[in-house]
Amino acid sequence: MGYSIHDNGRLSLGVFIPAIGCHQIFSTGIEKTKKYNILFTSSTPHVAGGETNLLALLDTIDSKKFSSFCLFNPESGLDKLPLKNRVKFIPASLPVYAKKNIIAISKMLFRILLILRHYKINLIYINSSGDVKFFPLIARLLHIPIIIHIHIDINNVGLRWLKVEKADALLFPSQYLRKIILDHSPWIDASKCFYVHNAVDINNFYPCDMSYLRNELGFNPAQPVIGCVGQLKEMKGQHLFLEAIRDLIKCGIKANFIIVGEDNVENGKYEEFLKVRAFELGVANYISFLGYRNDIPEIMNLCDLLVLPTLKESFGRVVIEAMACGTPVVTSAVGGVVEIFDDNGGGLFCKANNVKDLAAKIKYFFDNPDWWEEQKDKALWNVRKRFTQDKHTAAIERHILRLINGKVDEAPLGS
Repeated sequence: MGYSIHDNGRLSLGVFIPAIGCHQIFSTGIEKTKKYNILFTSSTPHVAGGETNLLALLDTIDSKKFSSFCLFNPESGLDKLPLKNRVKFIPASLPVYAKKNIIAISKMLFRILLILRHYKINLIYINSSGDVKFFPLIARLLHIPIIIHIHIDINNVGLRWLKVEKADALLFPSQYLRKIILDHSPWIDASKCFYVHNAVDINNFYPCDMSYLRNELGFNPAQPVIGCVGQLKEMKGQHLFLEAIRDLIKCGIKANFIIVGEDNVENGKYEEFLKVRAFELGVANYISFLGYRNDIPEIMNLCDLLVLPTLKESFGRVVIEAMACGTPVVTSAVGGVVEIFDDNGGGLFCKANNVKDLAAKIKYFFDNPDWWEEQKDKALWNVRKRFTQDKHTAAIERHILRLINGKVDEAPLGS
């Protein structure tokens, strides 16, 4: 009898379970479809862009072709988030890969071996760079291919330490990130490196009226909502947004300004800095800090304009999330963001780390209300044409299948 993996149970620690049937076979009349078991890994203790990308993939991957397993850090709460697809979540807190943790590392490596054998894993999809060191040796012994999805720029020393060359494929969210990684680490085999743009699920992000939320937050309905959404950290440039607000207020601009997100990197230090800075700049009464929100589609619809004054960006997921809701964007012209749209194609670019230019680009929307309306339509059209989740997932599936089937030299379309 075949073993069904479609339950929400968990593999118990350190218990060996005899090997089971290699694959599930589902009969559809005459044809029989082979189903592959994919182990996705994410050791990050919180949910950020990379984890959001993984969850969207897990929720849209073809469940007729793939059975999904996810080795995750229980602190992240990934298993508590709603998914339509059935996923087997396996909690695992990976120890820091250092000599002082040799015993804990050995135990975890043995546990990973049991997991790979028990679930007859056909491919390992590593979503967090911190996971990389734990899998190559075991995967090679079991002849299991590995995909590493690199979401952020990692320096050459870090890449060598992680031994990313052991992977069968490296995926990046943008052409920009692929290029800079290969530029500073030319020893990486470029033929293994592909980019797959991040995407947005238009079933979750779409235009809708948020009058009730405006009222709930006590915002003036006659004034636009200008939002800065994302993890609070200096690299994202929220402090620049505050300075731009100061300049806009001096110009007579009236709006409901909001900052959405939390500081889960510096234990709240940057968030506290922002609130103090708002008082120093005299804008504290003009801006609302909404903290962490689990209703981001609603927040994107609440905003009439999204501002991303980032200093560095591998892609810029919040940009396509906003655009999918018909919300135009002002963003720094850095990194992979410039691959999302052209100036006047759903938003405007500003110079990075330049408050004067940031404020000027935001003000341009207020000075040109008819043009502002046009940008809403362009933003929506751009995302629906280029950045839908089905396109992203299909590209990932092609990479998975070519490696499982041994066609390592066959580059999937769109990469």
